[in-house]
Amino acid sequence: MRFYIETYGCTANMGNSQELAEALQGMGHIPSSMDRADAIVLNTCAVTEKTERKVLRRLRQLQGDRLVVAGCLPAALPASISGLSCRGILGPLNVSSAGRIEDLFGLSCSCPEATPPSSGSLTRPCRDLCGIVNVAEGCNGACTYCIVRKARGGLKSRSPDDIAAQVERMVAVGLAEIQITAQDTAAYGSDRGSDLAQLLDRLAAIPGEFMLRVGMMNPDSLLGIQGQLLRAFSSPKIYRFLHIPVQSGSDRILEEMGRRYHAGDIPELLSAFRSSYPDTGIITDVIIGFPGETQEDFEDSMHLIERMQPDKVNITRFSARPGTPAARLYDMPDRIKKDRSREMTRLWLNIAARRNEQYEGKIISALVTERGRDATMKARADNYLGIVVEGDPKLGSFIDVLVTASNPFYLSGQLQNF
Repeated sequence: MRFYIETYGCTANMGNSQELAEALQGMGHIPSSMDRADAIVLNTCAVTEKTERKVLRRLRQLQGDRLVVAGCLPAALPASISGLSCRGILGPLNVSSAGRIEDLFGLSCSCPEATPPSSGSLTRPCRDLCGIVNVAEGCNGACTYCIVRKARGGLKSRSPDDIAAQVERMVAVGLAEIQITAQDTAAYGSDRGSDLAQLLDRLAAIPGEFMLRVGMMNPDSLLGIQGQLLRAFSSPKIYRFLHIPVQSGSDRILEEMGRRYHAGDIPELLSAFRSSYPDTGIITDVIIGFPGETQEDFEDSMHLIERMQPDKVNITRFSARPGTPAARLYDMPDRIKKDRSREMTRLWLNIAARRNEQYEGKIISALVTERGRDATMKARADNYLGIVVEGDPKLGSFIDVLVTASNPFYLSGQLQNF
């Protein structure tokens, strides 16, 4: 069977699709273009209303006997796809989904049950060397605006042995960047009597030349393992990079959101990491226009971003998700959300431009992870800052780059002594 997978949403969703693709290939099926595919799997997302509309438009375009609908949308909002013509409907994907897809298409299963693929069944990508490993499924949070837990349930951490085996398979085929992710990566192991730092120690000890990127960590979970993680980050195989979704700088709004920390915790947390690792890269997420957000609340969020000095802010304008507590609250006019979103965007772009400008004229080390456009390559510095490199260094190699230009999004540079 020829198959095609199209994915929407977060890194964890992309990892789910990657796991499915590897399992299908291990069972003898062949990845292909959408036009030639016998099976089209659309891995959906329902995190915002805007994303939901985009996904539903795509589903209507692809509906028919080849289509399999998967992911958070059918799990959290099944009524949204009622009446859609498709071969079958699945929830969030995993390795076992491969057997279910075979059943949907009337194929005899290649093995008694789907098992993780061996390194021999994995192929080295030709364009980039990045792999995704989902270390847990679900979340123990109770955010009043979020529909993801309805789709994925409570926290279920994978065993360290299982995760290490997957990383070993990826390293064996030459992947150079392994992205460790979950709905809340910092919560890993809290249901197993262990923690993320112990897992990172285990993974960093795997032989080979590769880097680990730790995915999104909710502040309350990260605060509980701050000391352990600071120690784990001393490994040269771990990017000095934090993705911490603060969501708001107002304690009043954070309480309404069901977030279990205070805005003042964030600068202290970042100060601890930057004291040990001064160039730590920071990405954060902010929800603009949560119900009841006043101008003062918004200014508190702006002030927090100023104090954080992040490299990037992912801004989402609040949209009510059906069945969530926040959906029952009054939603402010969209024009206010747009104005506030533009103001915060200007702020973080100015911060990022200043932070990146400091690298101009310096030589920094980086790992080449992707092919770029126009005879360039993409590399990542130790703090996960992106660099567009002129020339053709080998994918997976560690290089020195003279930074010649910068903008709020990435650096540009020339290869040195390669």
